[in-house]
Amino acid sequence: MPRITYSPDERKARMDVAHAQMVAAVEAISSSDDWRAFLDFAAKLHTYSAQNRMWLFQQAMMRGWDDLGHVAGFRTWLSLGRHLRKGETGLAVLAPVRVKVSAEDGSESWAVRGFKIEHVFAACQTDGDGDIPEPIRPTLLTGEGPRGAWDVLAQLVEARGFTIERAPLFHANGTTSMTTHQVTVVDRLDDAAAVKTLAHELAHVVLHSDPNCDYHGNRGRCEVEAESVAYLVCRELGLETDAYSFPYVATWASGEVKVVTAAADRTSSESRRRRSAMASTMASG
Repeated sequence: MPRITYSPDERKARMDVAHAQMVAAVEAISSSDDWRAFLDFAAKLHTYSAQNRMWLFQQAMMRGWDDLGHVAGFRTWLSLGRHLRKGETGLAVLAPVRVKVSAEDGSESWAVRGFKIEHVFAACQTDGDGDIPEPIRPTLLTGEGPRGAWDVLAQLVEARGFTIERAPLFHANGTTSMTTHQVTVVDRLDDAAAVKTLAHELAHVVLHSDPNCDYHGNRGRCEVEAESVAYLVCRELGLETDAYSFPYVATWASGEVKVVTAAADRTSSESRRRRSAMASTMASG
């Protein structure tokens, strides 16, 4: 890959234009009728814990489903104009068992006293007239990635004290553990998608590994920042990720354009540093 010959000012201008395009795309997605219909529909569904979501994805994969989609209980589907098809079996989730307890002052409250198994059903297991609106989903990249890009990104990750593995994942294309310093990229991705995912995880390593960063408490902001960096870095590498990055950012930003614009300065400057580091590494190799 030839070295980048843009001046710092030219590179910043290119990054500013690219980020402006992302902001415009997120605004267009979040203002569409389809997006609003999806949010209205999703608001009627229960939000499951991360543990339950992982368990649901595992069960979906065991059934050979490519995508889990929406899940809900039997009565919720009925209220949405959908009915369960005959012979369908549910997906197990853990539900808290709540009991009413009395305090010494006579007041009453609810407390969790264990968990029980309940069953929910995926949208693909139902029929009916009730519409199931879907958001614009990220489209995975296919084919080859930029030559040498994976190796260079991997070096930057490892320079931060993290290790990398390609392994099966049920619920994501990639993960970064700030505890074990392990980056995982799912093994089923084509090279182009793997490079994009590794750029995303590198952004987490650089931006969110600080102990003072509340990664889990600010998950939406962190995901917007990481995918923004991945989009800008990949764009400089000649890898167009618009069809994946724009819907991904819109989803994690909950359609709030101000969340995307707030990340602009941090992600743009970090992208320039990552691109400069890659150029130096490629030149030395």
